[in-house]
Amino acid sequence: MAKRTIPTPPGKKAKKKPASKGWVVALLLIVLGGAGYYGYDMYQQREMERKAEEAARKARLEADRRLAEEMARLAAEKEEQDRLAAEEAERKRLAAEEEARKRKAAEEEAERLRKMNQNKGDTPTPAPEQPEQPEPEPSPEPSVYDKDLPMHGADSNSISARKEFDTMVETLIEKRDFDVFERSMSARIKESIQAYAGNGKLNYGQYKNNRNLMQAVDLCLLIRVAGSKALSELAAIEGDDNDNNGTDFLRWAILDKSRPLHQFLQSYLSQEGRDENMAHSINLFYTIWAEMEPKDRDKYLNLAIAGGLMNPGVCQSSGSYRDTNALILTVPEVCAYLRDMDKKRKLVTDIKKLSVSQLIHVVNVRLPQSEIDWAAENTNYTQANWNEAYSSIRYLMERAANNKDPYEKYSFEEIREEGGVCRDQGYFACNTGKCRGVPAVYITGDGDRGPHAWMVHLTDNVNWLQTNSYGYNSGRFTNPCSGRSQHESVLLSRGPKNSDAKMAPAADAMILADYLMRAGCSKEAHGTARFVTEAFPEETVSWAHYIKVLGHDKNNLPADSVWRKIDSDLLRLSKKNTELLDLAAEVQDTYLLADKNAASKQMAMRRSMTQLNKRGGDDRADLVISAVGRQAEVMAETANWPGLANLYRKQLKKYTKRGDIFEQLLHQYMESLGDKAPARAWNTLARDAEKLFEKHVLSDGSDFFKLKKEVSIQKLIASAWERAGNSRKAEKHNERADERLEKASQRYESDDD
Repeated sequence: MAKRTIPTPPGKKAKKKPASKGWVVALLLIVLGGAGYYGYDMYQQREMERKAEEAARKARLEADRRLAEEMARLAAEKEEQDRLAAEEAERKRLAAEEEARKRKAAEEEAERLRKMNQNKGDTPTPAPEQPEQPEPEPSPEPSVYDKDLPMHGADSNSISARKEFDTMVETLIEKRDFDVFERSMSARIKESIQAYAGNGKLNYGQYKNNRNLMQAVDLCLLIRVAGSKALSELAAIEGDDNDNNGTDFLRWAILDKSRPLHQFLQSYLSQEGRDENMAHSINLFYTIWAEMEPKDRDKYLNLAIAGGLMNPGVCQSSGSYRDTNALILTVPEVCAYLRDMDKKRKLVTDIKKLSVSQLIHVVNVRLPQSEIDWAAENTNYTQANWNEAYSSIRYLMERAANNKDPYEKYSFEEIREEGGVCRDQGYFACNTGKCRGVPAVYITGDGDRGPHAWMVHLTDNVNWLQTNSYGYNSGRFTNPCSGRSQHESVLLSRGPKNSDAKMAPAADAMILADYLMRAGCSKEAHGTARFVTEAFPEETVSWAHYIKVLGHDKNNLPADSVWRKIDSDLLRLSKKNTELLDLAAEVQDTYLLADKNAASKQMAMRRSMTQLNKRGGDDRADLVISAVGRQAEVMAETANWPGLANLYRKQLKKYTKRGDIFEQLLHQYMESLGDKAPARAWNTLARDAEKLFEKHVLSDGSDFFKLKKEVSIQKLIASAWERAGNSRKAEKHNERADERLEKASQRYESDDD
């Protein structure tokens, strides 16, 4: 880039500047170039992201509502069918009794007449002719599912018991009467589980040794969640020349010694898969399986399961590659590619040794074959040092300062040749890593110097490494299974102690608790879910599942004392896992404070804020903002505008040194006021924010990225003055902000601009 020169006015001699100052400027540009930054207007970008997240949240809530309505409808239909069946059975019983009574009466009358004629010595009078009685309907033969089969105890693991259960499964797959099977097995599961969780506490050591019981639970949970219709359609899929049909797949998934269905359900629940995606996932699992050679199915089982876990959003995404004529590989095609490259030993990792929770961050790559081939030929970093791929992309300051877009297709080759900003560096490093079999996650977050993108990748098949975050602690990513936004600490906390293998008992218990919850066994479900929190108390998924099970039956929720104990445990354990503070907030809002008055809510939320400050406070900016927002929501509902002003005045003052938190709190403050607040409340907001901004936030503008953050904040203040009715001040702030940004951007204009 060529810096513009200013001509010396006539009559004046140009002062000779020391050469060292030029080196200082160059050094400053290099330092600035190392920082990550999105080259777009910060406030607008965050606003779009917020709206997108809000739309996604509303869509999930609507999906949950529709699912609840559908489940209620199905339950009502089932109840009505059971009622009609019971009435029909009772009608038949009464009719049979009436026929038997009439028959007996006729026989008695005939016998009476016979005896009377004999006594008179007359010829016996024939009995009156009886109407022909219909043949009674034969009792239906008991189905194979109703046969006496031991489900627990020593006999349940005998060879004969296992063979008999396998015969049931074979019959099920042939007849495809999944609902009949589930109804029959449900009664047996409820009876058998009393031996292991009847006292409200799971005896996992005994439960895990009952093969028939665990397989019945797996299959019944799949039927309940995926639905009998979806499974019947899957079983009806015709196979190829190798007979890889849906029936073969179900037989393999349920009966294979590697227990594929069980492993699939373990991963699905551990990754918080959503109920409405289960049918999609089991079909995707089948598609990947059908394309494998039989000899590869055990070796690449984790890869197939990871592919099956991809939610519809991942499968339907077109990725960031801009050439619409290039076909993006489907998830099954990605799995096939990785499998073939692994056989040729051309991947950086041995994907056969990676767990499902690691592989979901490989198979979610969305690229055409040409890009995947380019990565295979042109990236040769080791797994441990894949972070070098990030820094290999030259930082393009013009893109950051002036929104320069030098890409036609947004290909790996273009990014390497042209350079880019942090989001391009992160995109390149993460996606080339996935192409080479390296689990890598694209992380985004906001900080004092604006939005930033970096990466987290698996270094040694056990530990995850954060790269180029520059101290940001607000990084988040989207889980490709659940579709839920998660903090990067979920990855960074993974290690040998909470690997998939170590978490297997927790996953087993979650499968059982999930089914018991749906089958109406609340006490046993609660105790089984509690076992998970006791075995793995610091794991977010343990508590998230426990809360889900406890809150499943809205008409029969546990007492407040139970929720208070959970809230207390979450706050205590959050010292080691701050993600648990999010769950504590959910417990408070949904179960402890929902029917409380504003004063009680405020008191509880202040206690939560105190706990958060003790845990490090701004080390998790997202939790700080969420905690403040919950308090603000209560105040806004009661139109407590002075209280709202005091809350945000204190918090804004506290975070003047953290531009990201300051800006998000200010934006949240404005949303809390909304259209209901009077002009004087907006005037208070604008005045307080302006005072803090000019005294503590405003800088000399030498750091371009920090200046961009300040400009974004100043634009918010201008908007607040506009809402307060002071257009003059609003215009003044906007003009100052635009002037500062334009002046700073000019420093990075090239001769080509």
